[in-house]
Amino acid sequence: MQSTNTLLETEYAIAQLDVAERTRLQELESIVEHGLQTFYEVGKALDEIREHKLYRETHKTFESYCLDNWGIGRRTADRFIAAAQVVEILRPIGLKIPTKENQVRPLTGLPPELQLEIWQEALELSPNGMPTGAAVQRLVDQRFPSNGNGRTPKDNASEVDKLRSDNQRLREQIREQNRDRDHRAAAVASELEQLRSENRQLKTELLQRDKDWEVRLAFERNKIREEVREELREELKTELREEIRAQLREEIRAEIKAEYEGQINSLTQQLAEMTNNYQAVLARLTALEGAK
Repeated sequence: MQSTNTLLETEYAIAQLDVAERTRLQELESIVEHGLQTFYEVGKALDEIREHKLYRETHKTFESYCLDNWGIGRRTADRFIAAAQVVEILRPIGLKIPTKENQVRPLTGLPPELQLEIWQEALELSPNGMPTGAAVQRLVDQRFPSNGNGRTPKDNASEVDKLRSDNQRLREQIREQNRDRDHRAAAVASELEQLRSENRQLKTELLQRDKDWEVRLAFERNKIREEVREELREELKTELREEIRAQLREEIRAEIKAEYEGQINSLTQQLAEMTNNYQAVLARLTALEGAK
């Protein structure tokens, strides 16, 4: 079963780093890469990577990040971080700063005032002005001798401080997780609202297109109707012209026929009169000849 710490760290495994975080991670990794022997800078860099979970883009846990990238276990990384925290307490006082992690390792887990006091005493007792880790450990052992069960007050204080630190870190992780969830929920809600707005807009556009299509269809239908009507008008005009032309042709033919029939009748009558006159003249001539 996964621990709470592992579950919390897993939550951040899929989170992406922003540009500033990725740039800062590169700066911190450069410190670790070029200064594994400079425990203070390394510890500070590892502490920032751990606290801000800058490893989350490539690794699920800080432990796997340290092991894969730097070949060190979680315990070694924690020692670097704890030693850097001790140096942070010693620096403002103006004392000589430890140059090796094992020099301050015995001080980790002690209250800040004891860390200052024991380090200052170790500096005073050191022949060359820089105590070894063993010398610092002896001073700590003198302050906190073994109590029979193999554990010293320093061990108990260290465990309490470690538990207190772990609890504080877990609370910070939970708060950060809640903030991250709230941020993601707000982002999802915002995206959902945006999608709903786009959906409404698309529906409006589709409805408007349907209306535009109906209007255009009605316009085209009316246009075609007018064109057909105009074509029928032209056809009717042509038919009427042909019909009127035929009627006029018949009327003119009748008029011409009547006109010619009158002329023929008149000529026939004149011919008949001329024939009668001729016959009368002929009869008179015949009579004259007979009289002779």
